[in-house]
Amino acid sequence: MSELRYYRSVKSLATWKAGKQEKAIPSPEHANRYLRDIKEGKGFPSLWLPSSPEDLEKISLGILLRKGHIDNINLIGFNECCFSNMGIELSRVEDTNFPIPTVSHLHYELCTTDDVELTAAIELFLKCNGDFADFIKSDPNKKNMRKVAAKYRNEVSEQYQQKIKEWAKEYLQ
Repeated sequence: MSELRYYRSVKSLATWKAGKQEKAIPSPEHANRYLRDIKEGKGFPSLWLPSSPEDLEKISLGILLRKGHIDNINLIGFNECCFSNMGIELSRVEDTNFPIPTVSHLHYELCTTDDVELTAAIELFLKCNGDFADFIKSDPNKKNMRKVAAKYRNEVSEQYQQKIKEWAKEYLQ
């Protein structure tokens, strides 16, 4: 990953891909969906800054472990310029309770929840300053979360070991 790209999970990529295709926010409904996707959760919006594709796999796995069930996961990746060009600061906030401790230091928060500032960053993202990533629950021909679970099972904290074994069992020999 040559440029800094901050990732956030979203419910569906279809809405975001529609905006990327138009290189703009297609409608007020889309704008509301984008803001909900960014602001969902408590406090400032969380983002992750992986330093490798493996980090992104671990982050995705950790997010699902927190949710408590294996599923598909959809991520949007904002290039750093989406925030810096809009004057939005990011703050590194280590997530000490993250299910995979080796990536907990890659957690960031946006230092704003302002709709105008976030909309400007979203508009910049839609104009080709970012990308998407997704992991499929169990399709053997795609980025498969069950395979990811098997691959990183030894890095998962004790609290999640039973769940990770359950998810990865078909790939453990």
